[in-house]
Amino acid sequence: METGEKILVVDDNNFLRSVVSKMLSMLGYEVLSADSGENGLSLFLKNKFDIVLSDYEMPGMDGVAFACSVKKSSPRTPVVIMTGAGKETVLARKSTAVDEVISKPFTLAGIDETIQNLLGKALFA
Repeated sequence: METGEKILVVDDNNFLRSVVSKMLSMLGYEVLSADSGENGLSLFLKNKFDIVLSDYEMPGMDGVAFACSVKKSSPRTPVVIMTGAGKETVLARKSTAVDEVISKPFTLAGIDETIQNLLGKALFA
């Protein structure tokens, strides 16, 4: 299956970042990844992405701060926060920069469904 959409995965956990990137690649997405919000933002500003997945808790720039920075330069790019902290924690801080929250542990099907929903929404927004 070739979708062609370009996804940025940002997570300070090397293992999780690698697994999520590989899973998305297997689904046919083009995936780039970064190990911090700062590096993710740098990649984001140099490339065009259809959707961004970011960890919530990261040293330095956390997921919500990263999402706000993404939206400043590209307001229509969907940003998904992945968190083990619980959806409520993120939603309590949720700004309009965060489009969706996925709780860890998550499934490949769950991530793909979220991406498809957001990309579908993005296509007709």
